[in-house]
Amino acid sequence: MSTFEIFIDSTGEMHRAEREKYDIDYCPMTLSVGDEAEVPASLDYDQGYTSHDYYEALRAGKRIFTAQVRDSVFEEKFEGALKRNNDVLYISCSSALSKSVDAARKVASALMAKYPGRKIVCFDSLIACYGQYDMAVRAAKLRDEGKSLDETVAWLEANKYRFNQFCTVESLKWLKVAGRVKASAAFFGDIFAVKPIVISDRAGNNNAFKKVKGRKASLLEIVRLAVEAAEDIEHQTVYIGHADDEETAAFLKEELLKVCKPGEIYVGPLGPIIGSTTGPGTVVIYVFGKEVAI
Repeated sequence: MSTFEIFIDSTGEMHRAEREKYDIDYCPMTLSVGDEAEVPASLDYDQGYTSHDYYEALRAGKRIFTAQVRDSVFEEKFEGALKRNNDVLYISCSSALSKSVDAARKVASALMAKYPGRKIVCFDSLIACYGQYDMAVRAAKLRDEGKSLDETVAWLEANKYRFNQFCTVESLKWLKVAGRVKASAAFFGDIFAVKPIVISDRAGNNNAFKKVKGRKASLLEIVRLAVEAAEDIEHQTVYIGHADDEETAAFLKEELLKVCKPGEIYVGPLGPIIGSTTGPGTVVIYVFGKEVAI
């Protein structure tokens, strides 16, 4: 019996098989496509849309609207764990990208008053997607080794800046639609094939810290940056995420294997919560290693 249960949210990209493997659950955010009804943002795509369908909707000109985890979802998930006599560790999407962690902390405060002696920790990952996934997996392994909730949270706090993200987009159009870049910058950037390299900085923001000319050059650059940032790469999993672009994800994997030998390379889709902002063709590499300095 676990001493504490681990939860992520819809930006964590962890499908059912992996959640069952590591004994991790999630608190779904919500989304809607165009004028359709709002639905939970399922990590298993069981709401009638596949990952590909969401990106096809974007390509067709539809907007995807997203919202943070509802209080009622946190209440249901957290209280369920408390009733099972377990504490709770919620590893949230970066607070710079979602206010879900603030809502979770409010719910946690009320529940801990209701269940004296139980503990709920809402940990701001300062990252999303497979960085958040990796953090949750490492927490689960610590728990399975017998570490307490406090010991696990202490490790996360000491290492949270070591989860590195290196991302690039196919087009600036989607960042413009989401209000992340000026329309003029997006227009001229696409004309001249300028591609931003996006990291998750120490404040948890997606920070376009440099620009590269050309799609292939941007892909090679995120491979270079990932390998440079990684430590003990032979004994860790490197994560590659893609927004409906398996071919480019395969290219990244091939390029990584030319210059290093990771313990494992995990390739998976980026869900619509993040992907609706960055757009189809976005690719990202996550590694654990040197502390993020920016």
